[in-house]
Amino acid sequence: MLKRSVVLPGLVRAQERNLIRASTRFSLPLAALLVAVILIPGSGWATTVKNCPVEPAQGVPIKSGDTYFGSNCVLNTASDLDSFAFNAKEGDSWLFVASGPSIGYPDNLCLELLDPTGNTVFQACSDTYHGVQYVLGVAQLKATGDYTLDLTETTNTTTSYGLSLERVSPAPPDGVALALGKVIDETFLAPSAQNAFTFYADTSGKYQASASMTSGGYPANLCIWVFAPDGSAAVGQTCTDTYHGVYNVQADFTPTQNGTYVLVTDDAPEIDTYNYNVSVSCLSGQCITKLKCELTDSPTYSSGTLTMNFEVGTPVAVTWNGWLTVGNTMTSLFSQALPITEPPTKEQVTQTLSPSGVVGILSTFTTKKNGITCSNWATINTGSARSESATAPVSHPRIGR
Repeated sequence: MLKRSVVLPGLVRAQERNLIRASTRFSLPLAALLVAVILIPGSGWATTVKNCPVEPAQGVPIKSGDTYFGSNCVLNTASDLDSFAFNAKEGDSWLFVASGPSIGYPDNLCLELLDPTGNTVFQACSDTYHGVQYVLGVAQLKATGDYTLDLTETTNTTTSYGLSLERVSPAPPDGVALALGKVIDETFLAPSAQNAFTFYADTSGKYQASASMTSGGYPANLCIWVFAPDGSAAVGQTCTDTYHGVYNVQADFTPTQNGTYVLVTDDAPEIDTYNYNVSVSCLSGQCITKLKCELTDSPTYSSGTLTMNFEVGTPVAVTWNGWLTVGNTMTSLFSQALPITEPPTKEQVTQTLSPSGVVGILSTFTTKKNGITCSNWATINTGSARSESATAPVSHPRIGR
């Protein structure tokens, strides 16, 4: 899904963490002190395809964004049971899909979801008599703890399978940010795979979710869902109809609540892999853009190091500006075009800074049409100035997950 290319003018990328510590020396020229990261969205980021472990496959860890499919994902008899485990919180909503690429009548694939106490939350089987080779379900969980997904078959036949899991409320960490009107190219990497996307929606607007197959054909089909922040379906499963030559799907909806929505694509009705694209657009009304460029707490200064914690998020392209002030002097630190960052991320920036008395930190987002759309201001006393009385620049954080 989302693969990021990183432009690094003299900086270190912190992988798997929303954290960059940028330190510079006070005596270096300003141009050498500016640190910027540009993250460019592409494909291939979130969905992870894994082979099942060798039998017996019991309690195999699975998390949001995982798909299990491979040579070891096999059921051999009606008494064979493969189980997968994940941890969830009360109120979470999850979408799970299992499919059998080799399954056929009279055999069927069955899936059961058990809560932390062993009670059945969901149970269903495929319907190969009518050509349905998959089973899928959505469940809002009522307890916090470890849940189990059990897979079985109904006859003594060797049956391969694929299994995927996606959290749809709250928005999953593997979700790819969608900007309104921007088309993203994607691929289903394995049977039963799901891909998740996130976007902000407001009750003052009307939206359209769209997806189109760019490869493959009948009997493969592409389906989309849209989930509201509370886990309810703003758009239920809606699919293409390749049998009748329909390779794209569209669904209009008006949000009933403000917040981050989750769009999920799946190819559950069939067992194929193929390429497609997906987008969300504003049809009418006011599709409000939410931006954040906030210091989440007061800056701290200790042993020559200034530390700042930010929350940064924007569903549109903006310019990030930063200044540092000492007394009546304001120094421009950076003016950097930034890509979409949605949902917001928490970032920490550290900066080597000589004691300069009271230091002011100002940061803003600027758009072409609306000027400054987000700003924050904070001050901190760094102590008595030393002989070198000048201003040291502060680096802005990495933007993106």
